[in-house]
Amino acid sequence: MDPAAVGSSEWSEIGKMLTSLWAVVLFIILFATNMLLGHNLIPSFVASRHIPETWQKTRPAFYALAIISFALAIFFVYRVVDLAGVLRDFWPDYWI
Repeated sequence: MDPAAVGSSEWSEIGKMLTSLWAVVLFIILFATNMLLGHNLIPSFVASRHIPETWQKTRPAFYALAIISFALAIFFVYRVVDLAGVLRDFWPDYWI
């Protein structure tokens, strides 16, 4: 691999790919957090009477945020796979 062969356009695409990869991590963390809050913590705290019963109404919002976060994570995974084609330009055997 010759580092001189990598031009500014390739570095730009690699930067976009890494940004998208970090977005995947962020949205998966948001998905997991919203699922934990909506599916585990709120019902448990309501059952143990640490929080009022009215908090049960917020569960659908947490589920909706979880679904949106998961959909965005899938979108960014697709984007990472699409942008990974730039690696073939200077390193043809990147699956090794």
